[in-house]
Amino acid sequence: METATVLIIFIASLLFGVTGYSMYTAFGPGSKDLRDPFEDHGVIRFQLILFSLINKVEVKMRWLTLLYNYSCCY
Repeated sequence: METATVLIIFIASLLFGVTGYSMYTAFGPGSKDLRDPFEDHGVIRFQLILFSLINKVEVKMRWLTLLYNYSCCY
């Protein structure tokens, strides 16, 4: 066989091997243990947004309490 033919067969078998292993990893028995980083990102983003909204409300409540206490006492 020529060198080019051997090289093409090697590259093709490597490509099919990597593709097969990737599919086995994604859909095989171990796929139940995989996590979805995009889903995690959405949950974390939602938690951060919720936390920032709660934090803003708490800051406004503190300012309102301070203003109310200041206006009542003076």
